[in-house]
Amino acid sequence: MSQLTRFSILATSIVAIAGGGYQAYNFLQSDNNATSPAIASESIATSSLTPISQAVISQARESTPSFRSSFNLGANLSKSERRSQLEIRAQAIESSIESGIESGIESNLDKNRSRYVLANMYLVNRRPSEALALLTDLEIAYPIMAEYVLLKRSQALAMINPNLAPDTRNQILQDYPQSFAAAEALYDLGRFAEVLSKFPSHPRSRAILKTELAKSPNRFDLLIHMAVYFNDDRAIIPILDRLVKSYANQITSEQWSAIAQGYFDRGLYGKAANLAYIRATPDPNNLYFWGRSLQRSNNKSQAYIIYNRLVEKFPTHPLAPRAILRMIDIAGSENIVANVNKLSDRLVSGYPNTAAEGLLKKFNLLTKLGGNAQKVRNQILSNYPRSNEAGILTWQSAKDLAKKRNYKAAIALTQKITTNNPQAEITAEAGYWGGKWAKQVGGSTAKRAFELVISKHPDSYYAWRSAVQLGWQVGDFTTVRNVKLPLTQSDFRMPLPSGSATLQELYLLGQDRDASDRWQFETRGKPLRTPNQIFTDGVIRVRTNDNLRGLRQIESMYWLDVTDAEKADIKNILKSPTFSQTLYPTLYWEQISQWSSKSNLNSALVIGLIRQESRFESQIVSSAEAVGLMQIIPDTAAWIAGKKGVKNYNLRNPEQNVEFGTWYLDYTHREFGNNTMLALASYNAGPGRVKQWVNSFGVNDPEEFIERIPYDETRGYVRQVLGNYWNYLRLYSPQIQQQITQIN
Repeated sequence: MSQLTRFSILATSIVAIAGGGYQAYNFLQSDNNATSPAIASESIATSSLTPISQAVISQARESTPSFRSSFNLGANLSKSERRSQLEIRAQAIESSIESGIESGIESNLDKNRSRYVLANMYLVNRRPSEALALLTDLEIAYPIMAEYVLLKRSQALAMINPNLAPDTRNQILQDYPQSFAAAEALYDLGRFAEVLSKFPSHPRSRAILKTELAKSPNRFDLLIHMAVYFNDDRAIIPILDRLVKSYANQITSEQWSAIAQGYFDRGLYGKAANLAYIRATPDPNNLYFWGRSLQRSNNKSQAYIIYNRLVEKFPTHPLAPRAILRMIDIAGSENIVANVNKLSDRLVSGYPNTAAEGLLKKFNLLTKLGGNAQKVRNQILSNYPRSNEAGILTWQSAKDLAKKRNYKAAIALTQKITTNNPQAEITAEAGYWGGKWAKQVGGSTAKRAFELVISKHPDSYYAWRSAVQLGWQVGDFTTVRNVKLPLTQSDFRMPLPSGSATLQELYLLGQDRDASDRWQFETRGKPLRTPNQIFTDGVIRVRTNDNLRGLRQIESMYWLDVTDAEKADIKNILKSPTFSQTLYPTLYWEQISQWSSKSNLNSALVIGLIRQESRFESQIVSSAEAVGLMQIIPDTAAWIAGKKGVKNYNLRNPEQNVEFGTWYLDYTHREFGNNTMLALASYNAGPGRVKQWVNSFGVNDPEEFIERIPYDETRGYVRQVLGNYWNYLRLYSPQIQQQITQIN
């Protein structure tokens, strides 16, 4: 096979998304996977209805804790097993009602939830009569979901006979005129203009707008509606272009903000900067992203001016110090030391929490230019000893000492980092190597050093390396493929930090399509600014398979510039199981498990590779034309197909993509003696290059081999995939979870 050049999907921008928007994904899918979005996102009820008073609903919403209690999703059960379990739980309420037995609030809540979820399953599988039986009077017992119960009932009636549904739809409009369900009812009744005017953020409005734009592609009201409320639509760019070209004088500054964001999110930075942000409301966020757009489109001098404008106009905003850091980057790229000095002094005097970051940039520039970098280094270490940057500098000193085989002094510095800089980016790496050096010289601190890395930095690649050193059965570089630890998904969800009580309920029930539509209804047209909003958006996107955007939102918790109060929110988010489990989702698990087993591969390794390659975007195509979940380039696919004797295949089909990808990963393992490190490097850079590296510097020390890989991308890729592998074990293997708990 000829040498192949591959690129990780992380090297391509969000522009590469082949799909886009919110893709439908239901936790409780139909038996034949033919879920109808209309059914999956709507709700229903039977013939007669007792109206629910607003007082009752208000009381239900106020009793949020009971509605936010856990609900067993049956995540580890098959579809048929899950349905059987729900039937038992749903029938329990019928028997208790018939016998007059009153059960506890939580028990009744579980039964009502089970009835609702089971009714949805029946609707998805086109069994409306059974759904109706479950939905009868459920709005009375389950008031927080009353509007959805009615909506589901109307859907079931429509399946039986379309003429049966209008009465229930009209009742929705009468009892819940401002609700999500009201927009659905209006849509089903064909009153499209009312949907657009009364519910502009509703997903049905997007569908109506696209239909109307197909007939009248240049209508301003339709174009601006799409731009303001649906600027992440996959077909948004032609719409934005038409607005800018034909209606620039009619667009308000707030509307320009939405247009700018649409361009920015698609990587069209020149258009974002020069057409939209220049006319948008000059608030801190718009000024910052105007500067970023200019900087990314290589207009550095103008970007510098805009960043400075942000700092001058909004000096107390969290983005102000970030703007100064961007200005330092620009000045540093042009070797303008005077400006770097001035800007770093500005951080020191006005933004002490960010000062060390600016000073390290100054240190690196002076080191490159041969200036007095030592003075700046001393300033960081003495004035900001607990900063991330102090940890970076101390770690460099430790590595220099280790190269001279002064391991005792090097270990002392790693311990200093662990104590002074526990949250620094470099601490996990320093702690691991401190333990390894201690092990080399026979020190007694090695075991504790490895345990600290796992305890304090459990999501790190170096936590995996530490687990290996402690003798855990997690596989080393040459044995990972043979690890067969069972993985178990969580059956329960935690409440989200943002959104209405009804949204929370939909999410806890695993009604992800409905939760996504509800979230859009509640937030479209409003900028998501707070960590709680951004995190909630990310979780819901991942739950509905909008993974590239969703994971980016989740990961932003690590680097968002926020107020002190919001830092506390981020701290809580980072500690929540939802954060970790959404960051490492188990999407396509059935296909991954099946084909990993057939190729004798570790399924945690395969899903870790998929996470790195495609972020679980099954339709994505990279700049190197690599396709799908495991990012297989067409020439490689043709070669694999020949080896497998397959004539027809589709790399955009998740099943076939995983089949081909696992076959190829097995091949790279076999090519390199089942050495997973080399197999992964080969998957990324091609077998030929890896063979050259092996011949050049050998593999006696795998960790040294990784350090010497000449491609930054491949070096990072190997660590990332193995780090992902570890995180899937950490989060979903009961055995590893127990070992971590014992350390903690």
